[in-house]
Amino acid sequence: MKKKLLCYLPLAAVGIYCTLRYSEECNRGITQGISFCIGVLIPSLFLFMVIAAFAVRSNLAFFLTKPMAGFSRAVFGLPAVSLSAILLALIGGYPIGGRCVGALYEQKLITQKQAQKTAYIAVAAGPGFVVNYIGLALLNSKKTGMILLAAQILAVILTGVIVGKVVPCEETQEPCQAVSSGGNLIIDAVSDASKGAFSMCAMVIVFCAASEVAATVFSPFPEAVKLTSGFLEVTTGVNRTTGYYPLWMTAFYTGFGGLSVHFQIFASLKNVAIKKYLFFLFRIIQGIFAGIFTYILVSIFPETQAVFSTAEVQSAGISGTVWGSAALILSSMVFLGSISQGGKYVLNRGYYNNRL
Repeated sequence: MKKKLLCYLPLAAVGIYCTLRYSEECNRGITQGISFCIGVLIPSLFLFMVIAAFAVRSNLAFFLTKPMAGFSRAVFGLPAVSLSAILLALIGGYPIGGRCVGALYEQKLITQKQAQKTAYIAVAAGPGFVVNYIGLALLNSKKTGMILLAAQILAVILTGVIVGKVVPCEETQEPCQAVSSGGNLIIDAVSDASKGAFSMCAMVIVFCAASEVAATVFSPFPEAVKLTSGFLEVTTGVNRTTGYYPLWMTAFYTGFGGLSVHFQIFASLKNVAIKKYLFFLFRIIQGIFAGIFTYILVSIFPETQAVFSTAEVQSAGISGTVWGSAALILSSMVFLGSISQGGKYVLNRGYYNNRL
């Protein structure tokens, strides 16, 4: 216990110093974080969080994924119900997967080890963030956004295959049906989503403030600030790097997710004892895969050109409906299936246009 306190003391001292020394930067970061939460995050994710909680509490996730038991066991080494968390993460965005895993464990639909394993896989940016924000708002190209989305889906699947092979887990057995919450389903789902949204926004605000402080401290090294910002907060990172660097770098940051997203997921998994170093390692692997697949897809479609748009972050139209995001996921699947296997790959090594 004393060793932990000794480790926490320097961290607390640095936090106090930064808060006092860089109060203006902290205020600016907090304001940006609140604006992002109110203008983008809550409108785009809150309903997904309610739906995820409702699907688990009502046993809907259990019945919908039951026919896919064979696929889930073969690919991920997990029961079929774990697929609900992975699919909801792909449709709804980063924190949704963690919230769903936590709910599945609380409902005793998955064991502790299965929850850990699922949590390593169910991390992805939603179509609204990838297609509408990065593709349309930042690069003014929906096709580029679809390439990023397709690459991310492939990265999640391939990362999941690796997790399925290397992370030990008890023999996969389909769980018994859990008891639903009866007449309190909607109330409980909204309550769960509200707690999750508050925790999520708090993490975003803290990391936005940290990002502003870091940008000021390392202002003599602007390139380093751009390149490292995505490791702290993914939205800030892609906003600073997209348009300056190749698309595969944006894909890496999106696949990695940023420490802000990681801590949001950890907050959703309070009862699931995941190994954080493994979680971080799998996010690095997922980011690398996302970058590789993006590079390959851009090479296959060399005519893809993205032009930076000066649209504000809050003006980015995030997909606000389940059906809209599901349609984008389906479109990206069709996009992947339409790629010719025998075509000649033309490498496009050019950078995207710099911002004005």
